[in-house]
Amino acid sequence: MNLGRKNRESFWPSYVDIMTTLFAVMLILFAVSYARFKLKEGQLEMLVDEYKDIINVYSTVDSIDESQYYAYDSLYLKHTLTVSIAYQEKEYDISNKLLYDLTDKAKADEKRDSIAMAGKLVQNTIMHLENSEDIGKNIKFLVVIEGQSSKIPFNDNDWQNNETLSFLRAKFLKKFWTDPIEKGGCGLFQHTSENDINSKCEIIVAGSGEGGVPRYYFRGGSNPITLNPAEQKYSSILDVSKEDWQEWKSVEQHNQRFLINIIPIIGNIDVTKAKFNGIQQ
Repeated sequence: MNLGRKNRESFWPSYVDIMTTLFAVMLILFAVSYARFKLKEGQLEMLVDEYKDIINVYSTVDSIDESQYYAYDSLYLKHTLTVSIAYQEKEYDISNKLLYDLTDKAKADEKRDSIAMAGKLVQNTIMHLENSEDIGKNIKFLVVIEGQSSKIPFNDNDWQNNETLSFLRAKFLKKFWTDPIEKGGCGLFQHTSENDINSKCEIIVAGSGEGGVPRYYFRGGSNPITLNPAEQKYSSILDVSKEDWQEWKSVEQHNQRFLINIIPIIGNIDVTKAKFNGIQQ
């Protein structure tokens, strides 16, 4: 018998079996990989949709900076109310305790009118977000009113100091915006989570005292005001000279202001996990 021919004849069936097995393995691997890719595709599509919602929210919020009432600080990522506000010493009620209320009532009322317009702009932004069909229903919004204070000395006790003063100023700005018109307010934000369970808006009041950022700093010279802390002339109030005191104080009064942030809140992490599990099933 020809052993070479016998070996060749037995080789081909074995080769076919091996190739069939390899093909079956590759087919199984392809099916498993395809299923996993489709799963990941579904998860990524869901995340893309949520990402688009967030982008739509921030794009809408950023539009307030196109007005004359707000400016965006790209370093600290905050929206600053650009209306210059100065209070009477140790005061916080925006309705009658602005510095101009002592000297020029018309100018003080003009400031309040500008602050009212700034509040209407925020309210309109929130209403647009709530009614937008391009934004997911699981997104709500925090409107954070952050009050700042100057470093002009005020520290009578634990309850009367620049820290609490900044909070009270923010609180009374909210009061000015939300009080009914017949009570001297603006009648804004009548539908928030405080009084309407269907509202997506919650207003938070905060005070950052002397340490909030961004801040204005005194650097002296013909242009004495700067936003760069590295350029400030005096690192401590104790170092301020008598000659510069009034000008330093004038610069510090610019820090009697507010920062407004509209922060989107996405549904909690358990909801996202539930969606992922649903896609897996």
